[in-house]
Amino acid sequence: MGIQYQPYYAHVPDQAHYYGQPQPYYYPPPHPGQKPVPRYHKEQRGSGTKWCLRCVCCCCCCFLLFILCLVGAMAFFILYYNPQKPNYDVKEFAVKSFNLNDNTLETDFKVSVEADNPNDKISILYEKGSMFDVSYQGTRICSGSGPEFQQPTKNDSFIEDQKNGKIPLDIHIYVPIKFALENSKSKIIDVMMKCYIEVDSLKRDKKSKILNKICHYKVNF
Repeated sequence: MGIQYQPYYAHVPDQAHYYGQPQPYYYPPPHPGQKPVPRYHKEQRGSGTKWCLRCVCCCCCCFLLFILCLVGAMAFFILYYNPQKPNYDVKEFAVKSFNLNDNTLETDFKVSVEADNPNDKISILYEKGSMFDVSYQGTRICSGSGPEFQQPTKNDSFIEDQKNGKIPLDIHIYVPIKFALENSKSKIIDVMMKCYIEVDSLKRDKKSKILNKICHYKVNF
C-alpha cells in the first residue's frame, strides 16, 4: 500500500523582503521518521546578483564623482591663476677672451639672457643644474652655468619703476652681537633690522640715490 501525501500550499507574497539567511520550507512534508530536506524559494536566488549590481553602480558613481572633482579643480586652477609660459631672450653676447693656439682653444664669453615672467600669481624657481653651451658647427667651444634664484610674479613692473626712477627695495639685516665688559662677555644677542628704501636706479658702476627710507630694528636680549 503506497503512502499518500497531503497537498501542501505555501503562500508567498508578490513582493517579499528577506533579511539575513533565507528561511527554508519543506515540500512535500516529511514522513514521520524521515529526515526533512529543506528547499528554498526561487525568488531568493537572485538576491546576490542584485547586490553585485548595486556595488558596481556605486563604484561607477564614485569614479564619476572623482572625475568631476578633478575637472573642477583643474578649471579653478586655470581660471584663478591663469598660468602662462615665461619668455626668454638673449640680450647681450660679449667676448672676453678667444685664444686659438695650435689645437687648443681658450674662450670666455658673457651671455646675458632676459627672463620675463608674465604670471600675476605664480613665481618661478630656478634651481641648481642650469647649463649654457656655445657651439660652432656642432663643436662645443664654451660652457657655463646659470645662477639659482626665484623670479617674482610679473616682473614687468620693475622695468617701469626703472624708467620712472623710483625703485622700491626691502632690506633685511640680521647681526648677532655680544656685549663685552672687561674680561667677561654676554650671551649672543640678536639684532634684526628691516628697512624700506626707494632708489633712483640700479645701474652698474653708478651710485644709487636714496629717495626715501623707513627703518625699524629690534634687539632680542
